Amino acid sequence: MKGSILKRFCELEKKGGAFPLLPASFLWIGIGVCILSIIAMTIIALQAVDHALFFKELCMHFILVGLFIITLAKDKNEDERIKGLRYRAFAFAFVLGTFTLLMMRIVVVTVNSIKDELPQDWEYDQSFFFIISSYLFYYLMYFQIFKKQL
Repeated sequence: MKGSILKRFCELEKKGGAFPLLPASFLWIGIGVCILSIIAMTIIALQAVDHALFFKELCMHFILVGLFIITLAKDKNEDERIKGLRYRAFAFAFVLGTFTLLMMRIVVVTVNSIKDELPQDWEYDQSFFFIISSYLFYYLMYFQIFKKQL
């Protein structure tokens, strides 16, 4: 099954087709998922809930799912210029996100070596949530900036 899906995407790319996007109405679904997840995480943080760490992680993953849905949702007026801006924003997000992650690591190692300390666990291992959310936020930010420049 994986081979057939990958094969379909390769055939679509050979024909000059763009990556299939979700309908524009999914923008609101993604926003709703994000907002509900943030509200749920706030409620969990304010109350003494059993397995709070599990629910916090679950909410954080739903925030990522919501951001991903927002990212893949078509614009109301999706045309060739918007598709070009979308690809350009993905490229900028990748470069800026990778640069940020690399520089953060260099700064943390440098500061810890100056202080002559061992790195903390959170400094040593970048969280999945931080990495993915930074890429998605950078993409959404650049896509909006590029659209306003039209």
